[in-house]
Amino acid sequence: MSLPELDDFDRHLLTRMQADAHCKAETLAAEIGLSASAVQRRLKRLRERGVIQAEVAVLDPAVMGRGLTLIAGLTIGRDNYAALPRLRAWLAAEPAVQQAWYVTGEADLVALVLAPDMPAYDALCARLMAEVPQLSRITTQVVIEPLKRSLALPIA
Repeated sequence: MSLPELDDFDRHLLTRMQADAHCKAETLAAEIGLSASAVQRRLKRLRERGVIQAEVAVLDPAVMGRGLTLIAGLTIGRDNYAALPRLRAWLAAEPAVQQAWYVTGEADLVALVLAPDMPAYDALCARLMAEVPQLSRITTQVVIEPLKRSLALPIA
């Protein structure tokens, strides 16, 4: 996949949109010296090219009753890699899983999970092991304090 060609205006727009996707085109236009309609055209083009994939509200997990953040390492039993597609699908469909990655190292997959409490996380693990019995191990790290939460990419 080739990198998109971005000029200084695009880079500024992307940086601001990552911080506040609801920033008005007029405000952005005043900041970068373009018209509001030019800003809207640029944002439309960035969306159409897939540079901007989504504009979402970021909710506070604690306020939403999901104050416990866990990092789960999932290991598939030896010679059971046929179960990998099912495990990937399970992770993709599970609302408590915020992000998941297929990785190298001790675990085969790593998932970022939000739960209201440990019993809820334990129930999620039990459900996962029942639905994907080839899963041989789940290692869990409990996040004591999130130091940074971001999906913002550095814009060069």
